[in-house]
Amino acid sequence: MLPIKAENLSKSFGSKRALDGVSFSIEGSGIVGIIGPNGAGKTTLIRILTGLLRPDSGRIELFGREPKKARELFALLPQDVRAHFYTLTPRDYVYHYLRMRALSKEEAREKADEAMEAFGITYADELFSTLSGGMVRRALLAMVLSADVPLYFLDEPTVGLDVQNRLRLWETLRERAEEATIVLTSHYLNEISSVCDRVLLLKAGKIVTDGKPEKIARDYLSGFTSKIVAFEGVSLGGFFLRRAGRNTYIYARSKAEEREIIERLEELGIPFRREEVTIEDVFLVGGLDDGAD
Repeated sequence: MLPIKAENLSKSFGSKRALDGVSFSIEGSGIVGIIGPNGAGKTTLIRILTGLLRPDSGRIELFGREPKKARELFALLPQDVRAHFYTLTPRDYVYHYLRMRALSKEEAREKADEAMEAFGITYADELFSTLSGGMVRRALLAMVLSADVPLYFLDEPTVGLDVQNRLRLWETLRERAEEATIVLTSHYLNEISSVCDRVLLLKAGKIVTDGKPEKIARDYLSGFTSKIVAFEGVSLGGFFLRRAGRNTYIYARSKAEEREIIERLEELGIPFRREEVTIEDVFLVGGLDDGAD
């Protein structure tokens, strides 16, 4: 049975089309990232895949079942998840979560202890009401990943985490993905490119491309090999430019172009930095405009 099989999923909210004929399947273990600008339909898709939202049309199967009949086979971290019982501790929270997943008291207690250690949660016995947002997020991640299931859905799992804890999470997910399927969304696009085996790129509710991160970057970046980030607005004739905030991104197709860009910026006295192109540049070069979620 396929972990996920989605056929022609569509969903509208009033006049806004959130998903428009989305179809894809996932055949085995690994990490699949769903990326796209705000309003692309990422969270809507996760909610439909997990049975929290009904599509207007289309069909979804998880291991050959409807999502609501496959709940014991997956674990979900929603984007807006929060701790609802602030008189509990992280250790208690994970314990009760596992008890609700039908583990025995002994198993739940043992796995809760393991989860605290795996995520470096040194505040395991402090009340949620005393914890920061990032600490709560780590505890909830530990809770979801304490479940021994073949499928995980993680909607923006790194929100609120510092660099060290993001790296710890990616390492944990790579280990878990050896045997399980992990579907995640993230705004950290460069991290997505390093951790995901496959990426679905959503725009305006449609999958516009699907494949390995490096292939998507190559297909969308039209032969660009590097970029120069100028730290103020600048116009250079003859080059491909994109502006984001105060910075100007100037894309080069060859070493010769790169040298010319650098020389002209030096002549103008404009500070700059050279960077490699990444999947993040798809949103600049590919013209994937932001919208409202």
